[in-house]
Amino acid sequence: MSHMPAVSVTDAVQTHLGEIESHLGALDAALASGDADRIELQSQALQLGLAQGLAAFRQAAASGMALPTALQQRLALARTRCLQQQQAVQLASASLGRTLGVLFPSQDGTQGATYGVPGQGPGARAMSAYR
Repeated sequence: MSHMPAVSVTDAVQTHLGEIESHLGALDAALASGDADRIELQSQALQLGLAQGLAAFRQAAASGMALPTALQQRLALARTRCLQQQQAVQLASASLGRTLGVLFPSQDGTQGATYGVPGQGPGARAMSAYR
């Protein structure tokens, strides 16, 4: 296994981190635009950037060399931004699911339809079976 000099490992991490930060910014803009195609494109670009950066981050960790504090802080910030974006997407997805559930209740009543005839839901049908 060949070892790269510490400076080039740090440079590689810094280069990949800059690319990831750029992808995070582009995904932030895409999420704000609400354009699904743009969001998908930027999400894929970020995933590719993260995968490519992972090798550099692992090599830096394996080298045993401590990264400069500023670079560690940027890595932590990038991780936090990724988690925040993931949470924003999950919240938007859950909200969309709830909205669709209200607008298009399931026919079998398993969704807990908001609008319906009282006494004709699944619970009422089950109770009437015992009468």
